[in-house]
Amino acid sequence: MINDSGQPLTTQQQIQLELQQLKSDMALDFVALALADANYRDIHWKIALGAQSERYKKITVRMGNGMAGKVLQTRRPHVVTYFPEEVQDEVLGYPIFLVESLRSGVGVSVDSVRPEQKKAYGVLLVGQREERIFSESDIEAVKRSAARLAVWYDSITTPAQEPEAQETLQEEKASPLLLRLKEFRRQGITCQLLDQRMTRLPLERQEQIAAILELLVRHSIEAHATAGVVLGQDEAGNTLVEFESEEDTLVSRELLDPVKEELFALKCDLEILAEGSSQTVRFTIPTRILLDEQHWN
Repeated sequence: MINDSGQPLTTQQQIQLELQQLKSDMALDFVALALADANYRDIHWKIALGAQSERYKKITVRMGNGMAGKVLQTRRPHVVTYFPEEVQDEVLGYPIFLVESLRSGVGVSVDSVRPEQKKAYGVLLVGQREERIFSESDIEAVKRSAARLAVWYDSITTPAQEPEAQETLQEEKASPLLLRLKEFRRQGITCQLLDQRMTRLPLERQEQIAAILELLVRHSIEAHATAGVVLGQDEAGNTLVEFESEEDTLVSRELLDPVKEELFALKCDLEILAEGSSQTVRFTIPTRILLDEQHWN
């Protein structure tokens, strides 16, 4: 294939065209491709067509978690028809559905055809913002597209060495931060866990983050204010925590005095922003540094 300049298409251009064709043929709202990192531990959304914003680029998914993580772990298609009802207590594990307001979706693994390439490259996700029951022929069409993507990745990828054993799902389920976020949701607080590296932090660090959020949540609930928290990433790869509350709920630095030690221990940069009747408490956490910290201790 050649481009408008008469030059052969690059692999990136071929992948883009494949996704565009799939989106058109199936009349989809959303098509995205996620790739696993070198350690086969975290998954990042790299390309998306029909995205509402670029927030998908800030999502990091844990292996075995949500749509992308389950597909890569099992190497089987994963279908969600009724989100969020269908996934119940696992909503936080589906950040791409939350960010892109998806109702239904299908994910399939992008598997190498080379025998020496043991692991899948990533996940191809197709989605709809209104309820859609994907047929077997729909799923087969997505699988064929994923197979074509795999051929292109085979052409540009050197087989990697087998990564270290993955952490178990049971360890993730015991994450104190994840459990606290689920409790916040039950209390009516909107929560989005886009940076799931947070659930790999040492338990002490997770408890520190949870303590800060719990103070803010309690303050909002007592004030009968609408509130939400997003744990995403900034441009430098740090975790960006944003807690937004409405209805003139005043948050001051004095309010955060009980968690000063936690903020200091986490090396947080804290700011409080006000706009109209809403207020945002924002702080960054150097997650990469804290993850490295546990390997040296």
